Amino acid sequence: MSRQPARRLAFAALVALAVAGVAGFLGVGIAAIGAARENAALAGLAANRDVPAGPGSPLRVVEARAAWLLVRDQIEQAEALGPLIVASADARAMRTWYYNLGNARLRRGFELIEVRNLDDAEPQVALAKVAYRAALRAEPGFWQGKVNLDLAMRIVRDLPREEQEASEDEAPPKALWTDLPGLPGGAP
Repeated sequence: MSRQPARRLAFAALVALAVAGVAGFLGVGIAAIGAARENAALAGLAANRDVPAGPGSPLRVVEARAAWLLVRDQIEQAEALGPLIVASADARAMRTWYYNLGNARLRRGFELIEVRNLDDAEPQVALAKVAYRAALRAEPGFWQGKVNLDLAMRIVRDLPREEQEASEDEAPPKALWTDLPGLPGGAP
């Protein structure tokens, strides 16, 4: 009779080991499928195909799609992915997101300056500065962010404008000069 409980104990241990093995095998399989999907999405973006990314997507896919959209000047669509990146609390991901966003805004600002649309260029450069500052908050020693922030600050200065109060009947006077140095926007 002493052999019976030992056999039951051995059988139970063997069953537990088999269940753990199957669970481990399934876990590895599920992780491999997830990695394959992530790699397929990244390869699609690298091959210049739009791949959807959303709240359930891996962070790397969300980052890659946001960068893909920003390079194509689809800033508004890319900004919808920003909260997902920020929610990850990954400093490197946030730094990269804000840096890429700043670059896209600065590129748009440069394009507007080239066609002499200075009224629309100024807010784009200001938004680029906000993005570069956010990148530097995520990683204070980020050299490229410092350089691009300096460049954006040279394009549009951060000087306070004088507030002039206009009476109720008259409209406030239009600024004759732009904040872009070296590019006058009105007559002297």
